[in-house]
Amino acid sequence: MTQESAFRDAADPGPRADRTPAASIKALTPKQVRQLRQQLESQLARPQQPSAHTPGKRAKRIKPAAPKNKPLTRDELNQRLVAAGLITSLPDPALDIDDDDPEDQRVTIKGEPLSETLIRERR
Repeated sequence: MTQESAFRDAADPGPRADRTPAASIKALTPKQVRQLRQQLESQLARPQQPSAHTPGKRAKRIKPAAPKNKPLTRDELNQRLVAAGLITSLPDPALDIDDDDPEDQRVTIKGEPLSETLIRERR
């Protein structure tokens, strides 16, 4: 009796037996479990090789990739997020403007422009 037939016989004890994989494995003897484990480990250790072409069968054609949709605008994305219930409301952009805040006023400096100073110091 070969190993494969021993596994097949143990895995298929009869027509009335429970045919779930767990029941099939439980029906194996300890020796058969060790042999099965060794076979599985050797199969997993081997690099996967592409299967050979079977004569008489045609190769499957690869379907072309679906056309990519154009990216959503910010408003479209926000509308979808609200519709999906991921966000409850959108912020009001009118409330975000604070032009009259005194801390946002320009500060005058003496010497070269600050942008030139930053560029020079980063070099």
